[in-house]
Amino acid sequence: MIRILNMNTEKKVAVIAITKKGCILGRLISLQLKADFFVPEKFFPEFGDKSFDSLKEVFAHCFSYYEGVVAVMAQGIVSRMIDGLLKDKFSDPAVVVCDEVGRFAISMLSGHEGGANELTFLVSSITGAEPVITTASEANKIYVAGVGCRKGVSKEKVIDSIKEAAKLANINLSDLRVIASCWYKINEEGLLEAAEELGCYIRFLPKHLYENDLYNFKESSANKYLGIKGVAEPSALLSARNPELVLRKTIFDKVTVAIVKERLING
Repeated sequence: MIRILNMNTEKKVAVIAITKKGCILGRLISLQLKADFFVPEKFFPEFGDKSFDSLKEVFAHCFSYYEGVVAVMAQGIVSRMIDGLLKDKFSDPAVVVCDEVGRFAISMLSGHEGGANELTFLVSSITGAEPVITTASEANKIYVAGVGCRKGVSKEKVIDSIKEAAKLANINLSDLRVIASCWYKINEEGLLEAAEELGCYIRFLPKHLYENDLYNFKESSANKYLGIKGVAEPSALLSARNPELVLRKTIFDKVTVAIVKERLING
């Protein structure tokens, strides 16, 4: 499986959009991913790198030449476009679907083997969309760790801190699904490597999500440096569904960790 952890991925990705609003969002995603951007002729070259006349044909082309496809359009449209193109889960490209206003990023095809789950979290980190992962192996993992760290922190320091936090929260490390942090840490190697070694998805939230203070976040030094009240607790709470804080932000030398539990119907 090709893991996609940061913006410097070598995975060859295509972004496709069909409406003007979709093109605006698609342009943002393609620039961040350094991906090729396909748009209808009427929106080229204002938005896209490449134009197309037939949506069916551009999907066929992308299935042959790209390892990942981000489609900014309705999932039903994508389902019809890829009908007849599927081969097997080991060779099909990763397909992620986004609605044109950036509400959801959905891992639609090749979630594990093709890397669509990781690509979904990367798109979520760009747009702030809710990452939608439906593969069964993720369903039983109901904890999210929010992490803040100093620049240049080592992978080992992050892992040790998360392990200690899990002990304090009285949870198994294997139950941790996501490590979340802020946009500013999106290329923090120690954090990225720690998430990979722990087998967790990683999500970086854009700044605008922190501005909706639904949980009345406590102010920290992040306000001075980043213009947001905090990193660890807000990142954990904002990245979980129906969250319950089970470990408030706890400082471990250069790393701060908070853990939330998702209160789900079968959790």
